[in-house]
Order: sequence, then C-alpha cells, then structure tokens
Amino acid sequence: MAIMKKKGNSPVAISDSEQQIYALDIGSSYIRLVSGIVEPNKQIKIQGMRECVSQGMVQGHISDINSLARQIAYLIQDYQKTYGVTIEKIVTGVPGCFVVAENQQGHSTIQSGTIEKSDRNKAVRMAMAGVKFNSADYSIIHAIPQQYATESSEQVTNPIGMYAKRLSASVHVIGCSFMFKNNIEKAIRMTNPDLDVCSIIYAGNAASSAVLTDAEKEIGVIHIDIGGGTVNVTVYEGKRQLLSFGIDDGGNYITKMIAKEFSISMNNAEYIKCNYGCADSRFLSEDSANISIRIPDNESNTTQVSSNEVAVRNGTLADVINRGIRSMCELIFQRINFYGSSTLKSLEIGGGIVLTGGTSKLPGIEQVFSEWVRDYNFQDNTFLKCNTKVRVGHPIGIGLFENAGAPEVISDSDKAVAIGLLRSARFDDLKQYTDDERNEKGTKGTGFFRTVADWISREL
Repeated sequence: MAIMKKKGNSPVAISDSEQQIYALDIGSSYIRLVSGIVEPNKQIKIQGMRECVSQGMVQGHISDINSLARQIAYLIQDYQKTYGVTIEKIVTGVPGCFVVAENQQGHSTIQSGTIEKSDRNKAVRMAMAGVKFNSADYSIIHAIPQQYATESSEQVTNPIGMYAKRLSASVHVIGCSFMFKNNIEKAIRMTNPDLDVCSIIYAGNAASSAVLTDAEKEIGVIHIDIGGGTVNVTVYEGKRQLLSFGIDDGGNYITKMIAKEFSISMNNAEYIKCNYGCADSRFLSEDSANISIRIPDNESNTTQVSSNEVAVRNGTLADVINRGIRSMCELIFQRINFYGSSTLKSLEIGGGIVLTGGTSKLPGIEQVFSEWVRDYNFQDNTFLKCNTKVRVGHPIGIGLFENAGAPEVISDSDKAVAIGLLRSARFDDLKQYTDDERNEKGTKGTGFFRTVADWISREL
C-alpha cells in the first residue's frame, strides 16, 4: 500500500481531472467518514478517515433522527478540523434491508443500423420501466447492465458501434426505499442545510467494489457484508450482478444470543464477543477453552471483580457464536434460493464466498462458513451450487496520504463499505451520465430518467 506525502494537515491539492469525494458510511455500530481521490484506473488515494460510535440507528433502521444527526455533525466537524477541509458534497449508503432488486429486459430498435449511445440508453430505460416494485415506495438508485444481445451475438459487453437492427439489454435494477432515503438525507442535512447529499449507494455494491476481483465476479461469487445491524448480500456470476438483498440483523444477532445465554447486558455481550469471541470452540486449545472470562464490571469494559460478576467459559462462548453464524448461513442461503430461483435457472458459484464487515473479523469464521457450504452441497440442491472456498475481503487498490491513518486500520475488512463508497461514487453514480434524449430537448429532466448513468462512465 503506497503512502503519499503532503504538508502537515493541509488539504490535498487536486488537479482539474481529479475530484475529492467524501463518503459517509452510517452503520448501526459505527459511523465513518472517509475522503479520497479515485483515479480512472479505479485506484483510490485516501486523504483521511474518522469514525465515531453510532447513535440513533438500530439494525439499519433510524430509531432517533436527532441522535443520529448529532453524531453525524460531530463526525463531520471532527473531520473538517483534523484535515483542514470544508465538506460541501457527500455520498452515503443504504443497507440491503431497504433495497429491492430485479433483473429486467429492455429493447430498442436501431434506426441507423449502427448502435449508438442513445439506442443503448433506450434499451436500459425500457428495462427500468419494467420493474415490478412500486415506484411510489422505491426510488431507482442503480441500473447495472449485465449483458447485451443483438441478432448476431447474445454475449455483448459493449454494443456501441456494432451493426444491428435490434438491441436487447439485461439489466440489474436496484431501488431504495423512499422513506429511508428521505430520512437519511434529512439527518445529514440537519447538520448543515447546505450540505449536498449527491448520491445514495447500495452498501453491498460499495463493499463489493472495494474487495472483489474481476476473476471472482466472472466465475461466480457470493459477497456477504456482515455489519453490526444488517447483512448485505450480493451475488455475481459471469461478471453479472444477479442478486442484491439484505437482512436487518447482523452481528448484533450473535451479540443478542450471547446476552440471553449468559443473562448479561448487550454491552457486556458485545465486549466479550469482540475481545474473546471465536467462531468455533474447536479452534481453541483445551486450556483456553476452559478459561472463564470475567464480565466487565458495571459495563465499564474492565475486568474488575465484583459481587455480581458472571463467569463465562471461553469454549461455551464459542459454541454460542458458532450457532449464530450457522443460523445466519442458513438464512442467507434460503434467501438466495428464494430470490434467485424466481428469475434464474441455476447458480454455480465457483469463487465461493467473500466476507466483510465487523463480524468477519471473528477468528475461524471462514472455516465455519466453508463447512456449512460443504454440508449444504451434500443436500439435494438443484438450483445453487457453491464452492467451499471462503475468504475475508480487504479493500484493494488503495493508497494513503501520509496523515490519512494507519494502513492496517483503513484496509481492514470492516472498512469495505466506507472505502467502496468512494469507488462506487466515481464509477456508479447515477448523476455522472448524460442522457442523449434529455440533452436533445435541452431540459434537465426528473424522475427515473435521471437514474440511468452508473454504467456509462464504466463502459465508455
């Protein structure tokens, strides 16, 4: 990872061809603010990152907008003071539990005989117009072409300039809950009415753009981002994004199991999970498995002895965590089968599973997922076959300015969404495109005609 120098905490000098992007990752456990410059080759130069404990968010849902706004305001002020910048525009993410996704087909007739950008746009717009989710409840935030087809080829990646009479487009369309979008934008603007929330990005897309390789997307991969309150699942095969969904129960689900098992508070359960947790007791030595953990006294994150102290055996803690992870695996694969079998004939995932998020840092979690997938493959599953390979994903293609932060912290698996928001904002931002039809009319355009763009900057 390259370390780039700058003078003190002075703002990074930016050329006309570069743009500083500020991304706000609002999670149930932490809120992170990161900025950087994303180059045309998708390399990211990180200027800095700050984080604070999240408040006003429970399982991805806003529970107290005022508390959330206060934390966001604190973080923005802290960032601006630390790095000597003024933030005017910002991008943020939406968890998978607030998105819907469909695979749709669109077509356009080629009048000139040669496919132009406007022909491609029309095909994608037609696919978007065919979505079944209610446009009154959801706003389209991503339109991701999977592939194109003409009379002469059914596996076209870039149709511009090809001879054809008719163009078909297969498009993965993602919509975001209007209510969530409006509330999260309101929380951010409560900190500063002039702050422009310029893009809302599906958190699963962001995390995937940070950690997945093109090779994994080609042979098929299931990316599972396990945050504190939510799980984002994104499935690729043949370089196509096929499924996107979320579950509003993440690592806190395991924390809750620990709290109930040992009759302790959620704070104490989270503490011992993060500091002593292991995904399977088999990965503990016999001596360490029998060690009793002292629960922090009065939730102060110490190990001071008290009359109310609860002793938790290390091995028993690992067994509880293991049950939680396996339950999570089962639910995720049930959802993949449910959503996938309605539109896809089959799924063959040769690249296995990539894990990110805070829960992915539990020792041994890769082995537990791998063994669960192995057992799953032994069952009579006609739709989904998945390789047992499992890895923990870390952000790739990043460099740091000298005062940006510790490289090992910024490249950790729980920073995937925050880092990925930068890359997604640069290449998948819907507002980066220019719609030919709209330009010809000389109007700015509104509604879903503003929602087809993320693919243009990527393919041209």
